[in-house]
Amino acid sequence: MVVKYPDLRPVGGWIGLIKDTSSAFHKKLGQIYGDNEGMKRQAADMCLRTLEAFGRAYGRDSSVLIVRSTGRVNLVGTHIDHRGGSVNPICIKDMWLVAEPRDDDIVLAKDVESGEFSDEQFCIRECLPVGEKIQDWDSWCYNEFEKRKDDASVTWSNYIRAAVLYLQHLNMRDDGSFAPAIRGMNMMFYGDIPRAAGLASSSALVMAATEAVIRLNDLRIEPADMIEHWGFAEWYVGTRGGCSDHAAIIYGRPNKILHITAFPATVDRTALPEGFCVLLVNSLIEARKQAGARDIFNSRVAAYVFGLMMIRKNFPEYADKLERLRDVNPEKLDIDEAEIYRMVKSLPETVSRAEILKLLPESEQKVHRVFRSHNEPEKGYQIRQVCLYGIAECIRAEMVPDCLRQGDVKAFGELISISHNGDRVTALVDGERVPTDNSYPDERIDALISDLESGNPQRMSSARLWRQGGGYNVSLPDLDMLVDIALATQGVVGAGLVGAGMGGSIVVVVKDECAQQVIDNLAEQYYRPRNLKVAAEVVTPVGGLCTIDV
Repeated sequence: MVVKYPDLRPVGGWIGLIKDTSSAFHKKLGQIYGDNEGMKRQAADMCLRTLEAFGRAYGRDSSVLIVRSTGRVNLVGTHIDHRGGSVNPICIKDMWLVAEPRDDDIVLAKDVESGEFSDEQFCIRECLPVGEKIQDWDSWCYNEFEKRKDDASVTWSNYIRAAVLYLQHLNMRDDGSFAPAIRGMNMMFYGDIPRAAGLASSSALVMAATEAVIRLNDLRIEPADMIEHWGFAEWYVGTRGGCSDHAAIIYGRPNKILHITAFPATVDRTALPEGFCVLLVNSLIEARKQAGARDIFNSRVAAYVFGLMMIRKNFPEYADKLERLRDVNPEKLDIDEAEIYRMVKSLPETVSRAEILKLLPESEQKVHRVFRSHNEPEKGYQIRQVCLYGIAECIRAEMVPDCLRQGDVKAFGELISISHNGDRVTALVDGERVPTDNSYPDERIDALISDLESGNPQRMSSARLWRQGGGYNVSLPDLDMLVDIALATQGVVGAGLVGAGMGGSIVVVVKDECAQQVIDNLAEQYYRPRNLKVAAEVVTPVGGLCTIDV
């Protein structure tokens, strides 16, 4: 059978298009970067470098596909996408992939920066069960992760495997045969998304590989279906996150803030009000989702799961309406916020695994299944404060589009800062950095209920759900310090961590004319005392995932 690939052309042909600044290639860049000439030139240079590296590795006569993926910065809606909550991200920076179809099912992955990423390859058929379809992707991923977690020879290609194997899993008959069998690829990657910085560089890799597989195998998958799928695909690497990063990468547009909701998937776009910009500030502490960090990440997700199960059990009159944590919402349940606080108060502050099993004996099998993704937290699961964070963050995330449309940048910034307060592990008190206490004992919950029911407008306002940080607690003292330096600078309206936490970056929303002062203050107070290169910059939203189809 002869397979036609309408988007393929020889490496040399692509290089000629890039060098001709009047070509369709450069018009395509305009769709991705808008009128930002600097970013378009940089993108063309990166694509050219990727093509040249591919030509050296595989041959300039190879007919190849070019895919561009991107990173993301989530402004509000942190740690909640896997609970059904909305996110409000922008797309930033680039990841380029040049791919050639093979006649077998071998995937060979290389990176332009070969000194940092060694060549890796795998055989699709050998990575999947023989003679049977995977019935439970979650359990299969867990078992596969346990097999390879100590294998240092397989690293970055796990994200490529996640995309390829999940797509083959979707295209598999019950008897385990492939329909169709996905073709192997020769691949060359190159990007400028900072790694382990909370900017979804791993999801950018997953989505670039996904797009290449779909195009090279003529698979028919709607974008909305892709959103539902690729969070699950990435479970292959061992984490249990959601799909918002992948959705942002798919739907990114130049100069737009996205508002993305899943289940069902909807996408809205607004612009940051004129006169303000977004600063990205890298702590230069790597936020890697492995070892202890993975345990922390997955244990927080587990706290959400157990908390919702307990609320459903404690308040059976609402159980049918509580499909996801986002549903613990006054409007959804047609109740007041005081009743939500009573639900939160019914949750244990801290609980061990043995105690969870006693509280949820009817769900023992599901509970044990959740336990598998992580080791038991040394201090137990802090279910109450984690769930309050998630419930409140879901509400904050839904407020963003109206804030932006109304030009209320102050309120928008406040949402970002409150979200970070729920992640804080330290705060400045009388000039000293001290540990924070994000717990919510009974008396604190009772005080919030009393304030809501007081009739005093000021007390009622301060007790609103969206103003509560809760306690997700995945920041670091260094991230808290960066946030505090930024917030102390004139013109800053909000600041908070980006991504899963435990390192990585923060984001700052600031008046245009004050952005450089923020960078200068960060350089003086954070980077130079640590002998670090200043890693703070203004970022501009760019377009999302695409094949360069010219």
